[in-house]
Amino acid sequence: MLLSKLKIYLKTIIETPSIDFKWTPEHNQNFFSYLNEHFEELSLLDTETQGKIKQAFKEHFEHVGYILFKMSQTQLHIKILPYKIEPKDSVNLDAIIDIIEENEAFIQYDYNNKEDLICLQRELTLKLSHFVNKITNEEINKKELLKYAIREAFDLHKSDIIIIKNNQIFIKLFDNSNIREVSEEEKNTIANRYNGLDEEELKSFYNDFFLKDENKNFFYFVSEQFVDTYMLDKKISNITYEKYAFAFIQSIITEQLKISFDENDDFFKGFSGYIFRIHFKEVFGHIANLILSEMSSSNKYIIDFLKYYSLNIVVLSGQKYRVPEIEAPNGQKWNVASMMSIVKIYIKAEISLEEIKNKIDILKEDIVNYYIYGLSPVEYNSDISQKIEKIFQSLVYATKRLNIYSDTLDSSKQDSQKDVLRADIQKIKHDIQLQKDEKNRLTSKMLNKTQLIKYNNIRREIDSLKRQEKRDEKILTQNKASYHSIKNSLIKALTSKKVLIEEAT
Repeated sequence: MLLSKLKIYLKTIIETPSIDFKWTPEHNQNFFSYLNEHFEELSLLDTETQGKIKQAFKEHFEHVGYILFKMSQTQLHIKILPYKIEPKDSVNLDAIIDIIEENEAFIQYDYNNKEDLICLQRELTLKLSHFVNKITNEEINKKELLKYAIREAFDLHKSDIIIIKNNQIFIKLFDNSNIREVSEEEKNTIANRYNGLDEEELKSFYNDFFLKDENKNFFYFVSEQFVDTYMLDKKISNITYEKYAFAFIQSIITEQLKISFDENDDFFKGFSGYIFRIHFKEVFGHIANLILSEMSSSNKYIIDFLKYYSLNIVVLSGQKYRVPEIEAPNGQKWNVASMMSIVKIYIKAEISLEEIKNKIDILKEDIVNYYIYGLSPVEYNSDISQKIEKIFQSLVYATKRLNIYSDTLDSSKQDSQKDVLRADIQKIKHDIQLQKDEKNRLTSKMLNKTQLIKYNNIRREIDSLKRQEKRDEKILTQNKASYHSIKNSLIKALTSKKVLIEEAT
């Protein structure tokens, strides 16, 4: 969980990796605050923990360079350095190619009955990954080295695509000559959006390689990068937004696809248009949420950007245009003032709820360590107490029998009866001792108060968080309809453009 959450966090704070990236004191403070808030039970000096943190940074910057990494309990130092060796110059290249050629039995051509698809099965992929990951004699992008070796081994074209995933390697054979040139008449059609690629081929790639769990956050990060880059950093105007937003977003998608899969600008330019169309509403849903979140924080640029949609009419170069409005299907029109109170309450509760759920998840993982044979400490002690109570009752009964037999022995006058009584008394004493031993054994297994206090403290904290969770959920429920009306109305405005009044009438 730590590794996956860190990878998402780094994408959020660092976005597109760069060789020029500098890890600042502000990054450091935010990073350790994040760790302390979400993983407070971790020891930051633990070798395994630092290994996972380093792995997250390594994977984030892998395609631009390798990292120098040093960490203490309060400081993290990283430096990104360019790779020193190109894959074509690697001393390990021939060895990787040899592994491929020696394991042809694990190469499946015409995978899934598709002539353009080759699969290097799990056995071969693991052999290659194991060899590449053990390389220590050169500073090189290991992932790109593996891809380059595969290209050499299979004599692939530059346009062919290599995909490494799920302990398998796939080769998508792709001929750029199959790209149909888009005519002037088709410039504003799907053909242009797909870069002249056949839609069935794009659909096939989508079904084979994109409908996976690892891409579930893909469009959130695309949307976040668009908002951060073009709105929060560059502060583009509404006019620029209307003119270029779709192109900016598709460009970001293309670059992210090339990072996630492989370098093929022509194919992924077309594929980005295909998936952008499919996930169009999802992308702008994220963008709307991010904009509303910034508005709730009183971001002046965002507030001014949203005020544009309340202007009704603007005059540009002497021409009048009707501006899109943030208007719900029922005719209700939203403006910054009417949106602000609802959005602030909703997003505050939403953020609080997410933090609470994360804390509960962490506490639940922590509390599991106190369970014994599937029982909570309280249940475990209660179970032992019941067993001890049964033994205690049995001892009371056995002691009464012992007293009765002893009294009878004292009053008995027959030697034969006395012998039987003495034997019975010895058996009862033996049983009593066995039960006492069992009682002592069970008592020794009882958990001490310290463990129970720690467990109960976590349990109480979880219960407290769940009560707060219910309060936040109630706030979200009460404001859900209004917030979604605002969000959906904003999506419609963000995906619309101003219209010449002459054209509109």
